[in-house]
Order: sequence, then C-alpha cells, then structure tokens
Amino acid sequence: MQIELLDITPKYLHNAPQRRNQAYFAAYPELFRHYYRYWAVAGDLMHLAEHIAQEKVALIKSRLPFLERAFTRKGFKDKVRVVLFVGADTTNGHAFWDESIQSFVVWLPVEAYTTPLQVDVFVTHEIIHALHYTREPEFYFQDEKGKYLVGRQVITEGIATWGTQSITGKDDVTTLWADYVSPSFAERWYKRCHIQSQAMAQRILGEWNESREENEWFSMWDENDVTRYRGGYYVGLQVIKRVCGEHALDLRSLLVLEKQEVETLVLRALKEMARGGP
Repeated sequence: MQIELLDITPKYLHNAPQRRNQAYFAAYPELFRHYYRYWAVAGDLMHLAEHIAQEKVALIKSRLPFLERAFTRKGFKDKVRVVLFVGADTTNGHAFWDESIQSFVVWLPVEAYTTPLQVDVFVTHEIIHALHYTREPEFYFQDEKGKYLVGRQVITEGIATWGTQSITGKDDVTTLWADYVSPSFAERWYKRCHIQSQAMAQRILGEWNESREENEWFSMWDENDVTRYRGGYYVGLQVIKRVCGEHALDLRSLLVLEKQEVETLVLRALKEMARGGP
C-alpha cells in the first residue's frame, strides 16, 4: 500500500491565528464541505498552538510507513490519499468521496491524536473505511439519514474495527480503544458489553432500519451505559468476527462482498448473538 499524504495544517497555522478561517477552508473546499455537513457545527474551529499542531502532525507522519507496511503484508496494493488538518475536535476521522479526484479520501483531524498507539489503531480504522467504500460504494452515505442508519453503521464500523484487528494484531480491547481511556476502564467497559451482548443484539435488530440525528450506539454520552457509549463498535466487531470465522473470510475477501450479501450474513450472525449463541 502507498499512502499519498496531503498536509494542510500549515494553512491552518498561517490563517487561523489571524481569524482568516475562510482562507484556511479554501485549502480543501471539498473536505470542509463534507466535514461541516456531517461532523461539526459549521465554521467551528478549535485553537491549536503551533508547536502542538506540529507535534501531532509529526506523530502521525512517523507511523504512516509502519501502516503502509502492515497493509502491504496483508496483500493491499492500493494508493490511499490521506489528508491531515485541524478541525473542531469532534471526531478522529473517517473517509469521504472527493468528486474532484473521483476517489475516497481519508481525513484525519490532527487534534484527535496523542499517542503512537492511537495513530496505529484509529488511522488503520479510517483507512479501512476508505478501502471498504472504494470496493463497495453502496456502504457510503449520501445524506444524514444514511450516515446515522443503525444497520449501516453496525456493518461498516464492525468491518473497520475487525479489519483493524486483522492488520495490527491487537486484542479486542486495544482494537476498540487503543489507549484513549485507561486500561482498567476499557476492561470494565468490555466486560459490561460482554454481559449485555445478547440484549444489545436484540435491541439492534429492532432498530436496524432506524436513523436518528445522532446514533447513540456509536456516541460517547454516558460512560455508565454501554448502549450510549460506543457499544455499537463492540457489537459490530463481534458479529463481523463471527461472519469471517464461519465463512473463512480474510479482510480483502470481506471488503469486496456486495452490500446485500454482507447484510444477510451480518443479520444472521446478529440473530445468533441475540439468541445467546456462542
């Protein structure tokens, strides 16, 4: 795999301190149209000191060769465009369709990244989103309703999470959290998810075709309630793990499956999980 890197943080550092936000946004209009439609309040922009921004950019750049090699070892030969920028501190990234270059682009707000492990886990996750959308664009979203559709997110986030595990070789807890929270919290959260997994699967089946302004399954609203604190990532990981185990799928094989086939397999695995099956 080859990562084609575009770093527009220098545009931020040149313009944002003088409140020339529009000049900064003009550095990549397609990106910011997407970002402010789906991921942040229009125009919001965090203040990031120059030395901190530069440290975070250097951290991310230092890990990209490792990620290139990790994907290459798994047979990926793609060229993937990755853009680094400063955003509104609302998310650690995703991928979007850039009409101007007819390609999916991974976007990474540098403020979200603090440690090498976070880069390794979460950047891998976002790259897999781009690879998945490229191979099966039906999983990409075209509007807010599609973005927050419960079933779509369970599948796409499950694939990106399981795929991250496949690429990095990390355990479930690390794949889900990196070191974003303390190890003790992550372990407690994971155990609660495991205990509630049958009930969560049952509820997700009932909400499969629902779409809300914010999908609580993938949010961080209440750390005492896993269904409102990233529990959807846990369920997604477990059902994709079941699907790939039962059908002997590796990541490359999984990513090329058509949407309807994946939905059928995932719903079957989710029903097994809802019945309390192994």
